[in-house]
Amino acid sequence: MNGYLVNFAVYTLAMVGFLALAIYVYKKTVYSTANTPNKDFLKVENTLRLSATKTVYVIKAGNEKFLIAGDTANTTMLAKLENDVKLEEEDMKVEENNVKNKMTGFSIDSKILQKLGRG
Repeated sequence: MNGYLVNFAVYTLAMVGFLALAIYVYKKTVYSTANTPNKDFLKVENTLRLSATKTVYVIKAGNEKFLIAGDTANTTMLAKLENDVKLEEEDMKVEENNVKNKMTGFSIDSKILQKLGRG
């Protein structure tokens, strides 16, 4: 009779261990955020606490930014903010065009100087 109780306890503990291992692996694979491609899609960039219950957030969702107000009762979208990245890209394109125009003017001047030097 003693041998049956020992075998029962060993097999029961083995099954409980197997189930615990299966649950652990399931949670790691299903709830893992490392494998999601959009883990940084929604991010809080800045917060400003106005009072004990009211806070203003700057939320970045993809390439867009929003100004959100939140308190204990509700959450409200205040405004959609302009995207600084697009403005910087436009400024860089304008600057690049200015540099190209200056370089083109310089190359014409150098050709004129070369012709004058030969003549």
